[in-house]
Amino acid sequence: MTGIVISMFLVMGANAQKADKIQVVRIQTNGTCQPCKEKIEQGLAFEKGVRDVEYDLATAIVKVTYNAGRTSVEKLRKTINKLGYTADGQEAEKGKKAECSHSKKEEKHSCKEGDGHKH
Repeated sequence: MTGIVISMFLVMGANAQKADKIQVVRIQTNGTCQPCKEKIEQGLAFEKGVRDVEYDLATAIVKVTYNAGRTSVEKLRKTINKLGYTADGQEAEKGKKAECSHSKKEEKHSCKEGDGHKH
């Protein structure tokens, strides 16, 4: 009976450690349109340890739920930079800067194609 109780505590302890590694970070970026939103969300979704990504166009903040044992905030920022966007003031990688302009009056979207920014 004692062995069962000890086993239950070990399993519960292991699950608590895994849960403790799940964290949420909010990163300020500069995507301004739906294609930018999709690119950022999809790009981050494929990173190891990322559980969920939500990008709010109104605030330009991407909320990432991730496993801190598999990735870090710095890696997440670098991924955003590689996609061509700023991340908490950190500039996009040289030659990969995404340049979008979205006119709400005309409801048109235009992008200057550059490395890393394709629709």
